[in-house]
Amino acid sequence: MNAFEGSVRLEGERLVLRPFGIDDAAGLIDVIRAGEDFLPPNFPGVLEAEPIAWFLREGVHKVQRFGLGIHLAATDRDTGDLLGTIGLFKVNWEHLTSEVGYGMRPGVRGRGHATEALSLVSDWALHDCGLFRVELRAMVTNHASIRVAEKAGYVREGVARGAERDAGGVSRDMIVFSRVATDPHPGSPPPGVPHRRSEGHSGRLVAQDEKGRPQ
Repeated sequence: MNAFEGSVRLEGERLVLRPFGIDDAAGLIDVIRAGEDFLPPNFPGVLEAEPIAWFLREGVHKVQRFGLGIHLAATDRDTGDLLGTIGLFKVNWEHLTSEVGYGMRPGVRGRGHATEALSLVSDWALHDCGLFRVELRAMVTNHASIRVAEKAGYVREGVARGAERDAGGVSRDMIVFSRVATDPHPGSPPPGVPHRRSEGHSGRLVAQDEKGRPQ
């Protein structure tokens, strides 16, 4: 099973989440040149034109092709600028589970972009892709990521002790969060309270033709 087939485009109020492409080379080069540390570990970290071009054409799409996960560029809806990345990994189609990870460029942090991206991807994974559970892990000292998880409707389950080893070789505790398909949508009113339409981070999956045009 692979529910990630085809072109993916998730639109929010301020963001568009889409697959990476060769047109993202300039943005990725800027990130590498600036030494920004938000990229997933399998992304290029050296300014070499050929490996970067291969990665954007082929490498970044391999996990999606095999149904193992997906990497999406988080871009500004108005300008198209690369603001960050978000993706699903450790996808298990037998148990309908996955983990989610994201990172935003330092210059745009604290503006709600991470929450919007996480909400878009989580809604898509749980309601369009058929996954039942999406897990998120945040280091106990990463208060920003903890707030993002909570704002996006993730439920804190507990602490995984020594679950991640940092660059200095120290095993750090991680807070485990999750959303499951049967959870109320973030921002939904309690039972018995009339629903008022929210202007939050709801998004939509846009079907595209082979040339990337909305159908």
